[in-house]
Amino acid sequence: MGDPNSVTTFNQKVYVPKALNNSACAYGSRQNIRILRFAEILLINAEAANELGNTATAITNLNRVRTRAQLAGTTAATQGALRTAIWHERRVELAMEGDRFVDLVRTGQAATVLASYGFKAGKNELFPIPLDAMNASLGLFTQNPGY
Repeated sequence: MGDPNSVTTFNQKVYVPKALNNSACAYGSRQNIRILRFAEILLINAEAANELGNTATAITNLNRVRTRAQLAGTTAATQGALRTAIWHERRVELAMEGDRFVDLVRTGQAATVLASYGFKAGKNELFPIPLDAMNASLGLFTQNPGY
């Protein structure tokens, strides 16, 4: 049996028994809240390397993620094909982790992919500033376009 304190079915450990906490730290010291997974770091690096023309590094980092997932290495060889492969890998590797919308906006794909959900280019890339924040700013904030 593995580590009984390790939960692999979700990201944040909501409850940690007091007996398991480090007495030198505050409550929750044993909560390992994962902000970025190593696979995401590798994919960020692969995308950056590819955009800088370093195809070898991009392929190596993409394949590290694929190998861990017991998948064959990528067959992409050109910058454009590798870009598409990295975007696809982000979509499947990071599914249900809250990255997809930001990735679609960042890569300029949101208007096409999300059109059937009512996404409007020039508006929905940003969220509205909440009314209470607008009121508290005493006129210093300008609402995002379209809201």
